[in-house]
Amino acid sequence: MSEWRQTTLDQLVKLQRGHDLPTSRRMPGSVPVMGAAGRSGTHDTAIVKAPGVVLGRAGASMGKATYCNVDFWPLNTALYVTDFQGNDPRFAYYLLDQIDFSGYNSGAAQPMLNRNYITQIKISLPEPTEQRAIAATLGALDDKIAVNERISTTYEQLLILQVERMGLETEPDPENSVPVTDLVHFNPKVAKPSPEAIYVDMAALSTNRAAINTWTRREPKGGTRFENSDTLLARITPCLENGKTGYVDFMKKGEVGVGSTEFIVMRSTQGVPPEFSYFLARNRRFREHAIRNMVGSSGRQRVAAADLANFQVIRPDEKLLTEFGKMASNFFAHIRSLARESRTLARLRDTLLPQLMSGKLRVRDAEKIVEDAL
Repeated sequence: MSEWRQTTLDQLVKLQRGHDLPTSRRMPGSVPVMGAAGRSGTHDTAIVKAPGVVLGRAGASMGKATYCNVDFWPLNTALYVTDFQGNDPRFAYYLLDQIDFSGYNSGAAQPMLNRNYITQIKISLPEPTEQRAIAATLGALDDKIAVNERISTTYEQLLILQVERMGLETEPDPENSVPVTDLVHFNPKVAKPSPEAIYVDMAALSTNRAAINTWTRREPKGGTRFENSDTLLARITPCLENGKTGYVDFMKKGEVGVGSTEFIVMRSTQGVPPEFSYFLARNRRFREHAIRNMVGSSGRQRVAAADLANFQVIRPDEKLLTEFGKMASNFFAHIRSLARESRTLARLRDTLLPQLMSGKLRVRDAEKIVEDAL
C-alpha cells in the first residue's frame, strides 16, 4: 500500500446532478438515458461524452455506480462525473461502486444523495498506471459478460422476428383468430413450494431480456408460484409499462419457486413451445392490451390475469410454430449456458474487486486468476 495515497473523494472525481428528461420529451434514438439504477431508456441527443460514470442520487438505487462507454444523457435521479481529474474513468467507477453511501442519505420521504456531503469521504488512491492496470483486469471480466449479453440479445431479436412471422403483431380477423388461452395459461395452479423456496423479486426482472440472473431462497409466506419454463410478467405500473418480464429456466426439475405478488405467470399450453409465452409477453400488441386494461389509483394501477386472457391472436401456422420451437429451444439452451458463465464471472469480479481496490491483492496475481477464468 506504500504507493497508494490517502485522500478524499473530491480528489477522485467532480460530480454534478443530472438533467430532467420526461418520457414525453424523449425522441427516438440510440443514446442511453442513464438514471439512478442505470440505463432507463433512450433518446436522440447526448449531453455527456463517454466514457462516463453515473451515481444513483435518489430512491432505492442511491449510491449505485454505473459505467457508460458511449455518449449519454444523465437523468436528474443521478449524479454524473464531470471531471475525472486525471484518474482512470473505469477505475473511478469501480472505486465508487465499492463505497457504502448509505450513511450519507440526506432524504426524508425517500433516500437522497447530496454531492456536497460526500466530497470528504476518505479513499485510497493509487497512481494512474496502477489504476489502469486494475481497471483492465476487472474490465476483462465485465467485457466478457457484456459479450455474453450481446449474444443473448441477438438470439432474442432473431426469435422476435420468428414470432412476427406468425402474425402476432397483426389484429386478427374473426375467421382466423383464436383466444390467447388456446396458447397460454395465466396463473396456472402450482404445487406447494419447499420450505426454502427460490424467491424472485421485481428487481430481478429485466426490461428487455429473458434471463433472470438473481434470486434468493426464503420461507414461502405467499406470493406468486411458478415452475421452470414459466414466464413472469410484471402487472403493476410502472413495471409493466417499462417491460419487466422474465423467463424461468434456472431451477431444478420439479422445483417450485415463489415471486412477487405483482407477477402474472404465463405458461404455454400443451403442444406450444414453452418459450412462446415469453415472446407473447414481449409482443407490442399484447402489452398495449395489458396497459389499456390496467385499473386502480394513480401510481398503483394493475392489470388482472383475467383481462390478459381476454385477448385474440391469429391462429399460428403449425409449421412456423414448430420452426420457432426448434429455434427457441436451441437458442435458449445457449442463453442459459452464457448466463451461467456470466454469473460465475460476476462472482469472481465481486471477489477480486474489494481486494484490488484496497491494494491487498496485486494486479499481477489477479491477472493470472482472470486469465484462468477466461
